[in-house]
Amino acid sequence: MQCSTTFTMRRWLYAACAIGLLLAKPVVAVEDNRIIAVIVPVQAGLAPDIHADELGLIFWRKKLYASHGQALHPVNLHSEHPLRLKFSQQVLHSTPRSQVNYWNGLYFHGVQPPYTVQSEEAMIRYVAETDGAIGYIDACHVDERIKPLFWLTPSKLTSEPPALRCDSSN
Repeated sequence: MQCSTTFTMRRWLYAACAIGLLLAKPVVAVEDNRIIAVIVPVQAGLAPDIHADELGLIFWRKKLYASHGQALHPVNLHSEHPLRLKFSQQVLHSTPRSQVNYWNGLYFHGVQPPYTVQSEEAMIRYVAETDGAIGYIDACHVDERIKPLFWLTPSKLTSEPPALRCDSSN
């Protein structure tokens, strides 16, 4: 009787695992050569003073204030957005999925993850209207409401504007 019960439980466990694997969306690194603009508000009073080597610390919420004391407000695109995956891999050296345990652990210490928005337009609006905000968008979508602070190319983070090749499909 016990052997039969164990066998049945194993079958259910295998079936549940198989269904879970079928339903789970795999995180796959996609060849994405788009350039990401790290953006801040265009108004000098709202824009934080940030150095390139601090960017990861800001998004991990290990650096909460700019050098002149302004509170920093990092903002992410939603976890399934391709730019979020690229930004996370290049700047934070992880994926949005692997960050869940980190944020769950900090929750009980009162540390909240960066605010999340659903689209690049929402990112632009949030950054443009929020003191100390810092976010990222496709560099081809930069407009007069925000100021690019850094550029994330496929190979590096730089403060020098790269040559952009934007077309109507971006």
